[in-house]
Amino acid sequence: MATDQAVKQAEELAQIFFNLSNAVDDFRVRNFDVLPPAKQQQLKEQAQALATYGQQYTADALGAILLGIQPHLKDIKQATKDAQDALAHLDDVVKAIRVADAVVALVGSIAAGDLGSIGDRAQGVFEAISG
Repeated sequence: MATDQAVKQAEELAQIFFNLSNAVDDFRVRNFDVLPPAKQQQLKEQAQALATYGQQYTADALGAILLGIQPHLKDIKQATKDAQDALAHLDDVVKAIRVADAVVALVGSIAAGDLGSIGDRAQGVFEAISG
């Protein structure tokens, strides 16, 4: 699916830019004593710019995920609402843990951009509540 590929690419680019930002900042800190203040500032600004690009690609990945979950949005909303309602009234600890596990799995699929598993995970929430 094109959206899965877009998510993965955006996540990869974000990680690349975060790693570069850290590398520039680590260099700046390691060489702090020998760098003139202007160069320290320049490297700090460059590290911040790279981190900003990483944040942008993280936002792009989230945008692609949000586009991809549109067909599942109704089920996600219903599953999470039902889980909240069930957890507010459950006295059965084992069942509450099953519901919480199912919700965490659903949210994990959404956060990871695993669009193919979201429907199954939402169904898992419904089954945990009714089971």
